[in-house]
Amino acid sequence: MRSELVIIAIVAVVMIAFVLVLLRRKESEKGDSHGNLTTELRSLKRKYKAFVERRQDRFDVSAHTISENVAHYRSTNRRRALYIVAIIAVIVVLSIFSVSRSTLSISFFQAYDLIVKHIMGTPLDGYMEELRTTIIFDYNMPRTLGAILVGASLAISGAVMQSITRNSLTDSYTIGISSAAMLGVTIGIVYDVCIIPVLSGDLAAIFNAFIFALIPSAAIIVISSFKKMSPTMMILIGIGIMYMFSAFSTFIKFNADAEDLQRIYEWGVGTLTDVHWPAILPMVAGTVIISVLGMVLANRINVLGSGENMSLALGVKPVITRIICFLGISVATGICVCFTGTIGFVGLVAPHIARLFVGSDNKILIPTSAVLGALLILGSDVLVRMLPGGLPVGVITALIGSPIFLVILYRQRRNAAF
Repeated sequence: MRSELVIIAIVAVVMIAFVLVLLRRKESEKGDSHGNLTTELRSLKRKYKAFVERRQDRFDVSAHTISENVAHYRSTNRRRALYIVAIIAVIVVLSIFSVSRSTLSISFFQAYDLIVKHIMGTPLDGYMEELRTTIIFDYNMPRTLGAILVGASLAISGAVMQSITRNSLTDSYTIGISSAAMLGVTIGIVYDVCIIPVLSGDLAAIFNAFIFALIPSAAIIVISSFKKMSPTMMILIGIGIMYMFSAFSTFIKFNADAEDLQRIYEWGVGTLTDVHWPAILPMVAGTVIISVLGMVLANRINVLGSGENMSLALGVKPVITRIICFLGISVATGICVCFTGTIGFVGLVAPHIARLFVGSDNKILIPTSAVLGALLILGSDVLVRMLPGGLPVGVITALIGSPIFLVILYRQRRNAAF
Protein backbone atom coordinates (compact mmCIF):
# COMPACT_ATOMS: atom_id res chain seq x y z
CA MET A 1 0.00 0.00 0.00
CA ARG A 2 2.80 2.33 0.92
CA SER A 3 4.68 1.45 -2.24
CA GLU A 4 1.65 2.35 -4.32
CA LEU A 5 1.31 5.71 -2.58
CA VAL A 6 4.98 6.39 -3.17
CA ILE A 7 4.62 5.58 -6.87
CA ILE A 8 1.54 7.83 -7.15
CA ALA A 9 3.37 10.65 -5.41
CA ILE A 10 6.37 10.29 -7.72
CA VAL A 11 4.15 10.30 -10.80
CA ALA A 12 2.33 13.40 -9.52
CA VAL A 13 5.60 15.19 -8.87
CA VAL A 14 6.87 14.30 -12.37
CA MET A 15 3.66 15.50 -13.94
CA ILE A 16 3.75 18.75 -11.98
CA ALA A 17 7.35 19.23 -12.99
CA PHE A 18 6.50 18.53 -16.61
CA VAL A 19 3.64 21.04 -16.50
CA LEU A 20 5.91 23.63 -14.95
CA VAL A 21 8.52 23.04 -17.67
CA LEU A 22 5.85 23.44 -20.35
CA LEU A 23 4.59 26.67 -18.79
CA ARG A 24 8.15 28.00 -18.55
CA ARG A 25 8.73 27.20 -22.25
CA LYS A 26 5.48 28.91 -23.27
CA GLU A 27 6.43 32.01 -21.39
CA SER A 28 9.89 32.02 -22.96
CA GLU A 29 8.42 31.58 -26.45
CA LYS A 30 5.92 34.41 -25.80
CA GLY A 31 8.74 36.62 -24.63
CA ASP A 32 10.79 35.81 -27.72
CA SER A 33 7.84 36.58 -30.04
CA HIS A 34 7.17 39.83 -28.17
CA GLY A 35 10.82 40.78 -28.57
CA ASN A 36 10.74 40.00 -32.28
CA LEU A 37 7.57 42.07 -32.70
CA THR A 38 9.16 44.94 -30.82
CA THR A 39 12.24 44.73 -33.06
CA GLU A 40 10.09 44.72 -36.17
CA LEU A 41 8.11 47.70 -34.93
CA ARG A 42 11.31 49.58 -34.22
CA SER A 43 12.60 48.74 -37.71
CA LEU A 44 9.37 49.92 -39.27
CA LYS A 45 9.54 53.15 -37.29
CA ARG A 46 13.10 53.74 -38.51
CA LYS A 47 12.09 53.04 -42.12
CA TYR A 48 9.05 55.30 -41.85
CA LYS A 49 11.14 58.09 -40.38
CA ALA A 50 13.69 57.76 -43.17
CA PHE A 51 10.87 57.77 -45.72
CA VAL A 52 9.36 60.91 -44.19
CA GLU A 53 12.75 62.60 -44.20
CA ARG A 54 13.30 61.73 -47.88
CA ARG A 55 9.83 63.01 -48.80
CA GLN A 56 10.46 66.18 -46.82
CA ASP A 57 13.72 66.70 -48.68
CA ARG A 58 11.97 66.17 -52.00
CA PHE A 59 9.18 68.51 -50.97
CA ASP A 60 11.71 71.16 -50.00
CA VAL A 61 13.46 70.76 -53.37
CA SER A 62 10.10 70.89 -55.23
CA ALA A 63 8.97 73.92 -53.25
CA HIS A 64 12.27 75.64 -53.99
CA THR A 65 11.94 74.80 -57.70
CA ILE A 66 8.35 76.05 -57.80
CA SER A 67 9.32 79.28 -56.08
CA GLU A 68 12.14 79.76 -58.58
CA ASN A 69 9.77 79.15 -61.51
CA VAL A 70 7.22 81.58 -60.08
CA ALA A 71 9.90 84.22 -59.57
CA HIS A 72 11.18 83.69 -63.12
CA TYR A 73 7.64 83.93 -64.52
CA ARG A 74 6.96 87.16 -62.66
CA SER A 75 10.27 88.69 -63.72
CA THR A 76 9.56 87.71 -67.33
CA ASN A 77 6.14 89.35 -67.18
CA ARG A 78 7.65 92.49 -65.66
CA ARG A 79 10.24 92.59 -68.42
CA ARG A 80 7.56 92.17 -71.08
CA ALA A 81 5.43 94.90 -69.53
CA LEU A 82 8.50 97.13 -69.44
CA TYR A 83 9.02 96.57 -73.17
CA ILE A 84 5.45 97.61 -73.93
CA VAL A 85 5.62 100.67 -71.66
CA ALA A 86 8.92 101.74 -73.24
CA ILE A 87 7.51 101.43 -76.76
CA ILE A 88 4.38 103.38 -75.75
CA ALA A 89 6.60 106.12 -74.32
CA VAL A 90 8.50 106.30 -77.63
CA ILE A 91 5.19 106.47 -79.52
CA VAL A 92 4.02 109.38 -77.34
CA VAL A 93 7.23 111.33 -77.92
CA LEU A 94 7.19 110.54 -81.63
CA SER A 95 3.52 111.56 -81.86
CA ILE A 96 4.29 115.02 -80.44
CA PHE A 97 7.15 115.33 -82.93
CA SER A 98 4.83 114.18 -85.73
CA VAL A 99 2.14 116.79 -85.06
CA SER A 100 4.82 119.49 -85.04
CA ARG A 101 5.90 118.69 -88.61
CA SER A 102 4.34 121.25 -90.97
CA THR A 103 5.20 124.09 -93.32
CA LEU A 104 4.83 126.48 -90.38
CA SER A 105 7.70 126.36 -87.93
CA ILE A 106 6.50 124.51 -84.79
CA SER A 107 9.04 123.15 -82.32
CA PHE A 108 8.59 120.01 -80.24
CA PHE A 109 8.08 121.92 -77.00
CA GLN A 110 5.67 124.36 -78.64
CA ALA A 111 3.58 121.44 -79.88
CA TYR A 112 3.66 119.87 -76.41
CA ASP A 113 2.62 123.14 -74.78
CA LEU A 114 -0.24 123.69 -77.24
CA ILE A 115 -1.52 120.12 -76.75
CA VAL A 116 -1.52 120.58 -72.96
CA LYS A 117 -3.30 123.92 -73.27
CA HIS A 118 -5.90 122.41 -75.59
CA ILE A 119 -6.56 119.52 -73.23
CA MET A 120 -6.70 121.71 -70.11
CA GLY A 121 -8.77 124.41 -71.82
CA THR A 122 -6.18 127.14 -71.20
CA PRO A 123 -6.68 130.30 -73.31
CA LEU A 124 -4.21 130.77 -76.16
CA ASP A 125 -1.84 133.71 -76.40
CA GLY A 126 -2.19 135.52 -79.70
CA TYR A 127 -2.90 134.70 -83.30
CA MET A 128 0.20 132.53 -83.87
CA GLU A 129 -0.76 130.09 -81.13
CA GLU A 130 -4.26 129.84 -82.56
CA LEU A 131 -2.80 129.18 -86.01
CA ARG A 132 -0.40 126.54 -84.71
CA THR A 133 -3.20 124.89 -82.71
CA THR A 134 -5.39 124.77 -85.82
CA ILE A 135 -2.58 123.16 -87.83
CA ILE A 136 -1.85 120.63 -85.10
CA PHE A 137 -5.41 119.52 -84.35
CA ASP A 138 -7.11 119.95 -87.72
CA TYR A 139 -4.39 118.63 -90.05
CA ASN A 140 -1.57 116.85 -88.24
CA MET A 141 -3.35 115.13 -85.35
CA PRO A 142 -5.73 113.03 -87.51
CA ARG A 143 -2.80 111.82 -89.60
CA THR A 144 -0.80 110.89 -86.50
CA LEU A 145 -3.71 109.07 -84.87
CA GLY A 146 -4.46 107.33 -88.16
CA ALA A 147 -0.87 106.08 -88.37
CA ILE A 148 -1.07 104.66 -84.83
CA LEU A 149 -4.45 102.99 -85.37
CA VAL A 150 -3.58 101.53 -88.77
CA GLY A 151 -0.26 100.21 -87.51
CA ALA A 152 -1.84 98.57 -84.48
CA SER A 153 -4.69 97.05 -86.48
CA LEU A 154 -2.47 95.63 -89.23
CA ALA A 155 0.07 94.27 -86.74
CA ILE A 156 -2.57 92.53 -84.63
CA SER A 157 -4.18 91.10 -87.76
CA GLY A 158 -0.79 89.81 -88.90
CA ALA A 159 -0.01 88.22 -85.53
CA VAL A 160 -3.39 86.47 -85.40
CA MET A 161 -3.08 85.37 -89.03
CA GLN A 162 0.35 83.84 -88.49
CA SER A 163 -0.82 82.02 -85.38
CA ILE A 164 -4.02 80.52 -86.76
CA THR A 165 -2.33 79.36 -89.99
CA ARG A 166 0.92 78.26 -88.27
CA ASN A 167 2.77 80.06 -91.04
CA SER A 168 5.18 82.88 -90.21
CA LEU A 169 5.14 84.24 -93.77
CA THR A 170 1.48 85.27 -93.84
CA ASP A 171 -0.30 88.46 -92.90
CA SER A 172 -3.76 89.97 -93.31
CA TYR A 173 -3.17 90.60 -97.02
CA THR A 174 -2.38 86.95 -97.77
CA ILE A 175 -6.02 85.89 -98.14
CA GLY A 176 -6.62 88.54 -100.80
CA ILE A 177 -8.03 91.42 -98.74
CA SER A 178 -5.76 94.05 -100.29
CA SER A 179 -6.42 92.94 -103.89
CA ALA A 180 -10.17 92.81 -103.30
CA ALA A 181 -10.13 96.29 -101.76
CA MET A 182 -8.02 97.51 -104.68
CA LEU A 183 -10.64 96.27 -107.11
CA GLY A 184 -13.37 98.09 -105.19
CA VAL A 185 -11.38 101.33 -105.18
CA THR A 186 -10.55 100.98 -108.87
CA ILE A 187 -14.22 100.54 -109.77
CA GLY A 188 -15.17 103.52 -107.60
CA ILE A 189 -12.50 105.82 -109.04
CA VAL A 190 -12.65 104.87 -112.71
CA TYR A 191 -16.36 104.27 -113.20
CA ASP A 192 -17.68 106.26 -110.20
CA VAL A 193 -19.86 103.27 -109.36
CA CYS A 194 -20.73 102.25 -105.83
CA ILE A 195 -22.60 99.30 -104.39
CA ILE A 196 -24.84 101.89 -102.73
CA PRO A 197 -26.06 104.01 -105.67
CA VAL A 198 -26.45 107.23 -103.66
CA LEU A 199 -22.71 107.42 -102.95
CA SER A 200 -20.18 108.84 -105.36
CA GLY A 201 -16.62 110.16 -105.49
CA ASP A 202 -14.30 109.33 -102.59
CA LEU A 203 -17.14 107.88 -100.50
CA ALA A 204 -17.94 105.43 -103.28
CA ALA A 205 -14.31 104.29 -103.44
CA ILE A 206 -14.08 103.96 -99.65
CA PHE A 207 -17.29 101.97 -99.32
CA ASN A 208 -16.40 99.74 -102.29
CA ALA A 209 -13.01 99.01 -100.74
CA PHE A 210 -14.59 97.93 -97.46
CA ILE A 211 -17.26 95.71 -99.06
CA PHE A 212 -14.83 94.08 -101.49
CA ALA A 213 -12.33 93.46 -98.67
CA LEU A 214 -14.91 91.16 -97.03
CA ILE A 215 -15.31 88.98 -100.13
CA PRO A 216 -12.23 86.71 -99.58
CA SER A 217 -13.31 85.83 -96.04
CA ALA A 218 -16.87 85.24 -97.21
CA ALA A 219 -15.57 82.89 -99.92
CA ILE A 220 -13.45 80.96 -97.41
CA ILE A 221 -16.41 80.66 -95.03
CA VAL A 222 -18.72 79.40 -97.77
CA ILE A 223 -16.22 76.82 -99.01
CA SER A 224 -15.36 75.64 -95.50
CA SER A 225 -19.06 75.06 -94.79
CA PHE A 226 -19.07 72.37 -97.50
CA LYS A 227 -15.60 70.95 -97.05
CA LYS A 228 -13.16 70.71 -94.17
CA MET A 229 -10.14 72.88 -94.95
CA SER A 230 -6.65 73.03 -93.55
CA PRO A 231 -4.82 76.32 -92.96
CA THR A 232 -2.80 75.75 -96.12
CA MET A 233 -5.97 75.33 -98.16
CA MET A 234 -7.38 78.57 -96.75
CA ILE A 235 -4.21 80.42 -97.69
CA LEU A 236 -4.24 78.96 -101.20
CA ILE A 237 -7.86 80.01 -101.70
CA GLY A 238 -6.96 83.53 -100.59
CA ILE A 239 -4.01 83.62 -102.97
CA GLY A 240 -6.23 82.49 -105.84
CA ILE A 241 -8.76 85.22 -105.04
CA MET A 242 -5.92 87.75 -104.81
CA TYR A 243 -4.65 86.97 -108.31
CA MET A 244 -8.16 87.02 -109.74
CA PHE A 245 -8.95 90.45 -108.28
CA SER A 246 -5.55 91.76 -109.35
CA ALA A 247 -6.30 90.71 -112.92
CA PHE A 248 -9.64 92.54 -112.87
CA SER A 249 -8.01 95.66 -111.41
CA THR A 250 -5.30 95.63 -114.09
CA PHE A 251 -7.90 95.31 -116.83
CA ILE A 252 -9.85 98.30 -115.51
CA LYS A 253 -6.71 100.41 -115.02
CA PHE A 254 -5.65 99.68 -118.59
CA ASN A 255 -8.56 101.79 -119.84
CA ALA A 256 -8.37 104.53 -117.16
CA ASP A 257 -7.12 108.07 -117.69
CA ALA A 258 -3.93 109.51 -116.17
CA GLU A 259 -5.58 111.27 -113.22
CA ASP A 260 -7.47 108.17 -112.14
CA LEU A 261 -4.34 106.07 -112.50
CA GLN A 262 -2.45 108.44 -110.22
CA ARG A 263 -5.12 108.19 -107.52
CA ILE A 264 -5.22 104.40 -107.82
CA TYR A 265 -1.43 104.21 -107.61
CA GLU A 266 -1.27 106.41 -104.51
CA TRP A 267 -3.92 104.29 -102.86
CA GLY A 268 -2.15 101.08 -103.87
CA VAL A 269 1.18 101.97 -102.23
CA GLY A 270 -0.47 103.31 -99.07
CA THR A 271 -0.65 106.91 -97.91
CA LEU A 272 -1.88 108.83 -94.86
CA THR A 273 -2.47 112.17 -96.58
CA ASP A 274 -6.21 111.55 -96.92
CA VAL A 275 -6.79 110.64 -93.26
CA HIS A 276 -8.97 113.28 -91.57
CA TRP A 277 -11.11 113.36 -88.45
CA PRO A 278 -14.15 111.59 -90.03
CA ALA A 279 -11.91 108.55 -90.68
CA ILE A 280 -10.68 108.24 -87.09
CA LEU A 281 -13.87 106.82 -85.59
CA PRO A 282 -14.12 103.88 -88.07
CA MET A 283 -10.41 103.19 -87.55
CA VAL A 284 -10.88 103.13 -83.79
CA ALA A 285 -13.79 100.71 -84.23
CA GLY A 286 -11.72 98.39 -86.44
CA THR A 287 -8.77 98.44 -84.07
CA VAL A 288 -10.98 97.75 -81.05
CA ILE A 289 -12.71 94.86 -82.86
CA ILE A 290 -9.52 93.03 -83.77
CA SER A 291 -7.88 93.80 -80.41
CA VAL A 292 -10.78 92.48 -78.33
CA LEU A 293 -11.24 89.48 -80.60
CA GLY A 294 -7.54 88.61 -80.45
CA MET A 295 -7.33 88.90 -76.67
CA VAL A 296 -10.55 86.95 -76.05
CA LEU A 297 -9.44 84.13 -78.37
CA ALA A 298 -5.76 84.27 -77.37
CA ASN A 299 -5.85 80.97 -75.45
CA ARG A 300 -7.65 79.18 -78.28
CA ILE A 301 -5.21 80.61 -80.81
CA ASN A 302 -2.35 79.31 -78.65
CA VAL A 303 -3.93 75.85 -78.67
CA LEU A 304 -4.16 75.91 -82.48
CA GLY A 305 -0.38 75.98 -82.60
CA SER A 306 -0.29 72.42 -81.22
CA GLY A 307 -2.06 70.98 -84.29
CA GLU A 308 -5.52 69.93 -85.37
CA ASN A 309 -5.84 66.73 -83.34
CA MET A 310 -4.50 68.22 -80.14
CA SER A 311 -6.81 71.23 -80.53
CA LEU A 312 -9.83 68.96 -80.89
CA ALA A 313 -8.70 66.93 -77.87
CA LEU A 314 -8.49 70.11 -75.80
CA GLY A 315 -11.99 71.20 -76.81
CA VAL A 316 -11.07 73.84 -79.40
CA LYS A 317 -12.71 73.72 -82.84
CA PRO A 318 -9.99 74.82 -85.28
CA VAL A 319 -12.18 75.60 -88.29
CA ILE A 320 -14.69 77.72 -86.36
CA THR A 321 -11.90 79.57 -84.53
CA ARG A 322 -10.13 80.35 -87.80
CA ILE A 323 -13.33 81.54 -89.46
CA ILE A 324 -14.08 83.92 -86.58
CA CYS A 325 -10.53 85.25 -86.74
CA PHE A 326 -10.76 85.65 -90.53
CA LEU A 327 -13.91 87.73 -90.11
CA GLY A 328 -12.29 90.00 -87.54
CA ILE A 329 -9.15 90.36 -89.66
CA SER A 330 -11.20 91.18 -92.75
CA VAL A 331 -13.28 93.85 -91.00
CA ALA A 332 -10.28 95.52 -89.33
CA THR A 333 -8.07 95.40 -92.42
CA GLY A 334 -10.93 96.47 -94.68
CA ILE A 335 -11.55 99.56 -92.56
CA CYS A 336 -7.85 100.43 -92.62
CA VAL A 337 -7.33 100.05 -96.37
CA CYS A 338 -10.45 102.14 -97.05
CA PHE A 339 -8.69 105.27 -95.82
CA THR A 340 -4.97 104.54 -96.16
CA GLY A 341 -4.59 102.05 -98.98
CA THR A 342 -2.48 98.92 -98.81
CA ILE A 343 0.43 99.68 -96.47
CA GLY A 344 2.49 96.53 -96.75
CA PHE A 345 4.89 94.56 -94.56
CA VAL A 346 3.58 95.91 -91.25
CA GLY A 347 1.45 92.86 -90.49
CA LEU A 348 4.32 90.62 -91.53
CA VAL A 349 7.27 92.27 -89.80
CA ALA A 350 5.83 93.63 -86.53
CA PRO A 351 4.79 90.20 -85.10
CA HIS A 352 8.25 88.77 -85.82
CA ILE A 353 9.95 91.65 -84.03
CA ALA A 354 7.51 91.23 -81.13
CA ARG A 355 8.36 87.52 -80.82
CA LEU A 356 12.00 88.42 -80.33
CA PHE A 357 11.02 90.34 -77.18
CA VAL A 358 8.07 88.46 -75.66
CA GLY A 359 7.84 85.03 -77.29
CA SER A 360 4.87 83.41 -79.02
CA ASP A 361 2.19 83.58 -76.31
CA ASN A 362 -0.64 85.49 -78.01
CA LYS A 363 -1.84 86.99 -74.74
CA ILE A 364 1.29 89.15 -74.70
CA LEU A 365 2.25 88.89 -78.40
CA ILE A 366 -0.90 90.69 -79.59
CA PRO A 367 -0.46 93.91 -77.53
CA THR A 368 3.27 93.96 -78.21
CA SER A 369 2.65 93.60 -81.95
CA ALA A 370 0.09 96.42 -81.74
CA VAL A 371 2.51 98.93 -80.22
CA LEU A 372 5.33 97.86 -82.56
CA GLY A 373 3.07 98.20 -85.61
CA ALA A 374 1.97 101.65 -84.46
CA LEU A 375 5.59 102.65 -83.92
CA LEU A 376 6.62 101.33 -87.34
CA ILE A 377 4.01 103.26 -89.33
CA LEU A 378 4.27 106.39 -87.18
CA GLY A 379 8.05 106.43 -87.56
CA SER A 380 7.77 105.83 -91.31
CA ASP A 381 5.26 108.68 -91.62
CA VAL A 382 7.54 111.04 -89.68
CA LEU A 383 10.41 110.07 -91.96
CA VAL A 384 8.23 110.67 -95.04
CA ARG A 385 7.29 114.14 -93.84
CA MET A 386 10.92 115.00 -93.20
CA LEU A 387 12.03 113.92 -96.69
CA PRO A 388 11.37 116.07 -99.76
CA GLY A 389 9.05 114.86 -102.49
CA GLY A 390 6.10 113.64 -100.42
CA LEU A 391 6.68 109.89 -100.68
CA PRO A 392 3.80 107.59 -99.66
CA VAL A 393 4.31 105.94 -96.29
CA GLY A 394 3.93 102.51 -97.89
CA VAL A 395 7.24 103.04 -99.69
CA ILE A 396 9.12 103.50 -96.41
CA THR A 397 7.45 100.51 -94.73
CA ALA A 398 8.34 98.39 -97.78
CA LEU A 399 11.98 99.55 -97.60
CA ILE A 400 12.08 98.60 -93.91
CA GLY A 401 10.06 95.40 -94.20
CA SER A 402 11.64 93.88 -97.30
CA PRO A 403 15.09 93.17 -95.77
CA ILE A 404 13.47 91.71 -92.65
CA PHE A 405 11.25 89.55 -94.85
CA LEU A 406 14.30 88.24 -96.72
CA VAL A 407 16.00 87.43 -93.42
CA ILE A 408 12.92 85.44 -92.34
CA LEU A 409 12.95 83.53 -95.62
CA TYR A 410 16.65 82.76 -95.26
CA ARG A 411 16.23 81.47 -91.72
CA GLN A 412 13.29 79.27 -92.72
CA ARG A 413 15.20 77.81 -95.66
CA ARG A 414 18.21 77.16 -93.43
CA ASN A 415 16.01 75.30 -90.96
CA ALA A 416 14.18 73.37 -93.70
CA ALA A 417 15.05 69.87 -94.85
CA PHE A 418 16.05 70.92 -98.37
